[in-house]
Amino acid sequence: MIRLAAMNRLFPIDDPSPPDIPGLRYVAEYLSVADEEAIARAIDAAAWDTSWERRRQPYGAAYGNRSAAVAAIPEWGRQLANRIFAERFSVRPFDQMLVNEYLPGQGISLHRDYEPYDRTVVSLSLLGACRMDFRRVADGRRESFVLAPRSLLVLSDEARYEWEHGIARRRSDIIEGVRTPRKRRLSVTFRTLKNPPAAD
Repeated sequence: MIRLAAMNRLFPIDDPSPPDIPGLRYVAEYLSVADEEAIARAIDAAAWDTSWERRRQPYGAAYGNRSAAVAAIPEWGRQLANRIFAERFSVRPFDQMLVNEYLPGQGISLHRDYEPYDRTVVSLSLLGACRMDFRRVADGRRESFVLAPRSLLVLSDEARYEWEHGIARRRSDIIEGVRTPRKRRLSVTFRTLKNPPAAD
């Protein structure tokens, strides 16, 4: 069992600091290095779904428009989900966890999470840093900042519904004024379905 150490530090650690978007919260060093390494090992010990652009592992409630059941959230994921909920980053417990692997050069287009999901989306970054881009739907205003390893990103309210977020497909990012090669990155995203499927 992974013992999660409490290491909350609610301040930015990179340049630029997280943009002033209502509903966006960023927690630096949410995990210890030891916890990060243990979770990454647990992820790599599990089977990957290779049918998407990036390798991924969906857990919990059925993903997107899929009706088929997926694997239950593993113990380490339940521990994380319970901790995040207990620390009031979400008003409802999470019922879905999605692990994504990003190799250098991979990314994800600007998007908003599907409407079937509830008001809070939480994502944990592991191993590698990357710059995340934001675009306000109403007027096209753009922002970006760096997600550091072991950090937690919380999107709710305006940040969740009125802004798109994404990661450019490139092999390096400008971090503190220096072009920095990307490394392998894992993201662990927790969400809650507004209307979860009824149990059989």
